[in-house]
Amino acid sequence: MLIKNFILSKVIIIATLVLSGLSLACGGQDVEIIEKEVVKEVPVEKLVVVQEVKEISVIKEVPVEVLKIVVPTPEPVRVTDALGQQLTFDSVPQRIVTLSPTASELLYFVGGRAVGRDRASNFPLIMKSLPDVGSAYNPSMEALMAMRPDLVIIEALTQARFAPMLAKTGITVMAVKTESLEDITANLTMIGSVIGNEKLAQQAVDDITGRLELVGQVEKSVLLLISDQERNLYAAKPESYTGLIVDVLGMENKAAGLADSGVYPGFSLMTAEAILRSNPDIIVTITPAPKPAPRLSVTMSQIPPFAALKAMQTGMIIEGDVDLFLQAPGPRLVEAVEFLKARMAQQ
Repeated sequence: MLIKNFILSKVIIIATLVLSGLSLACGGQDVEIIEKEVVKEVPVEKLVVVQEVKEISVIKEVPVEVLKIVVPTPEPVRVTDALGQQLTFDSVPQRIVTLSPTASELLYFVGGRAVGRDRASNFPLIMKSLPDVGSAYNPSMEALMAMRPDLVIIEALTQARFAPMLAKTGITVMAVKTESLEDITANLTMIGSVIGNEKLAQQAVDDITGRLELVGQVEKSVLLLISDQERNLYAAKPESYTGLIVDVLGMENKAAGLADSGVYPGFSLMTAEAILRSNPDIIVTITPAPKPAPRLSVTMSQIPPFAALKAMQTGMIIEGDVDLFLQAPGPRLVEAVEFLKARMAQQ
């Protein structure tokens, strides 16, 4: 870069006038020498070189190591259901329909979700918001197919006939049962493995078994009674889910050994005379009809012969919740056992 810089330069011009011999002009007089400084500005260019320094950023490429994560392909899940069917699941079912309260509660206890249900499934409360296929005993196949299920869970004891029917449509059907405590825990484990929630299933099993251990045993005899519309009385046998509740408590079931009779599987018709002969320490009554229908525990107290019963005299007639004791066999067994133990302690 050039920058012009004018520097004041002094040029001294000395003019010396020597007048000698010019007598004619000066008449022989001394000559005065005059020195005069003349200052003159002479432009001078000064070159100033300015060096431009450029800052250069050097980016160094650093090799990046790529971490490869290999996600293993899930192994197919193979289970044997309550009907002995061997089922294989290559992936977790996404659209599950449950056709009984038992199936619904087992599924939800291990963190599963359904897209459809039977009309009686009402626990947990979220079930009520789902579309239903009608009665568990006679579901609408058209409504069921419209839900596009990839798995239908049924109850083995009362719905086994649906398995081959649905299998023809290509829908996978899995059956469950709750005839024993082992059935309940095994089916929780089975469903948990099918939907990929093994950990939650194990937690549910541990919770049930742990709570039942805390309840302990009760050394008393018992009858569990239910009535129909004609006011006939039926006693729950040990083989029924209702009978299982007192069996877990170690109680003596006075209906043991009786033949099945009536409309309820695992129940036996009991006449008034048979009830008086059994004379249990405790009577548990179940009323299927919703309120304001009178509770069976109240109507029994109005039958004169029953006043002689030991349970009547000691106030040991307990009204059981119809859902816990009859309509929803499943993991809430522990709640029924805890309820019964607490009520016996209060009487």
